[in-house]
Amino acid sequence: MAAVYAFVLALFVSMSLVPPLESVAERVGLTDAPGGRKVHQKVIPRTGGIAIFIGFLAPVLVWLPMREDLRAVLIGASVLFFFGLLDDRFNLDYRAKLLGQVLASIIVTAGGGIVIRHFPFVPGGTLSPSVGIPLTVFVLTGVTNAVNLSDGLDGLAGGISLLVMTAVALLARQAGDAPLAMITMAVCGATLGFLRFNTHPARVFMGDSGSQFLGFSAGVLAVAVDQISNPAMSPLVPLLLLGLPILDTLTVMITRIRQGRSPFSPDRNHIHHRLLDLGLHHYEAVAAVYCAQALLVILAYALRYSSDLAILAVYGVFAAALLLGLRSLTKVSAYLGARSASDSPIGRLLNRAREKGMLRSYAFTTLEAVVPLFLIAGALVSRPVATQTAVQAAVLLLLFLLALMVRRSPSDFVERLIAYATAVSIAYLVETTHGVTSACGRCIHVLFAVPAIAVAVWARFSGSAFKVSTLDLLIVFAAVALPNIPGSIFQEFGVVGLESIILLYAIEIILLERERRLDPLHLSVLGALAIVAVKGFLAAS
Repeated sequence: MAAVYAFVLALFVSMSLVPPLESVAERVGLTDAPGGRKVHQKVIPRTGGIAIFIGFLAPVLVWLPMREDLRAVLIGASVLFFFGLLDDRFNLDYRAKLLGQVLASIIVTAGGGIVIRHFPFVPGGTLSPSVGIPLTVFVLTGVTNAVNLSDGLDGLAGGISLLVMTAVALLARQAGDAPLAMITMAVCGATLGFLRFNTHPARVFMGDSGSQFLGFSAGVLAVAVDQISNPAMSPLVPLLLLGLPILDTLTVMITRIRQGRSPFSPDRNHIHHRLLDLGLHHYEAVAAVYCAQALLVILAYALRYSSDLAILAVYGVFAAALLLGLRSLTKVSAYLGARSASDSPIGRLLNRAREKGMLRSYAFTTLEAVVPLFLIAGALVSRPVATQTAVQAAVLLLLFLLALMVRRSPSDFVERLIAYATAVSIAYLVETTHGVTSACGRCIHVLFAVPAIAVAVWARFSGSAFKVSTLDLLIVFAAVALPNIPGSIFQEFGVVGLESIILLYAIEIILLERERRLDPLHLSVLGALAIVAVKGFLAAS
């Protein structure tokens, strides 16, 4: 439970600090101007790293038991954050940055004992300290730079780090290492609070102070959970967790060396740059990288007790598939030349449908039919509720009627809130009544693909300010993954979380598109609340 508290406190501290730090960024010289390989078009504050670090510190200083290894992690992270902040302000030479990275790595290895001891394919499977310490310093410095170099698009480095740290926190919890789980969840909370403002188009950047801190934390904590908390796991699990930024960095550096350039020279050969060059939008490129990182996280968890050779083979297949896929897509794009996707028959059909608003109209009509149908049908087929819940439904019904009669902005908020609460409640009642195994439950789960597709189509082709962002993608991934993890505290929620997210997006779209005060959604909310209340009162009598 301490890990949950740490996550929540770090989340709110980080999220609360971003706006005030953003307002003073220009005065203290912490801004990022456009130009060169950068994709942003205006000056952006880069104070997000400060918010992340302070958000991380808040729960750690309050609740973390200061054992030797975690104290070293805290000191090393602080040293690296300080060097990163200096780089954000004064643009340090790469040798000064490297000094900070090596110094932080030495602190956690020599001072905290976080050392790679168990290593595959060596006699006895164990390294001596004289080999393990330098190797760990090298690995941590490399991972820090890899994550730092991945910070090229809005939300990219933060999202990758969040996925990695969530997996580390889960592994630490399953290993029974509560302090390690807590410090990891503090990093997760601080990162998520920052991502609220860093999703495309970003209001603020994390800067080197944030990207180096996240890269160092991901590397150190992944090694700690594998080498200290649960040495029964394969020592190659961190390779899967951190494999995407490592692969990206190695590929770019090898390419530069083959071209006769310095491995540290700038170019546009990173994976995210290549995705942009293929024609993907900013958020689509980030979403693609998220999906690749999520796959590696799932593989790391599933294969954590597998043989080292199997894990290495899986990673090799992943790396080859990714690189060959990008190379093939690049060749196809070059072959087509100036011909764009919109010139194809399918592209012309989609453009015509978009121009006439057909896709937007069809998606909205689908949502306006399916969501009310689910609310009414779900209320009818679900089990009767307790008397207390029936009373709550009746109160919400009266409040909803009152909100519909009062044509003011506060009533819109109440109306939206009650619609959300009703949808989530019906999803929960249906799930607990029928579950996944029943025929009715399976049908409902399959049918939820319809509003999910409609939401995606509407968000893609509506042209509205409402967009499904890459942060939403992380939330959906969490909603799908966490309930399916054995022993997870979220397991009992099953698919309710995912269904609720789909319903909330669908309701938001319906409310944005509505043309009249009383429409099928409002009638279905009234009807569902009335059905739940009546069934509860009848069951009680």
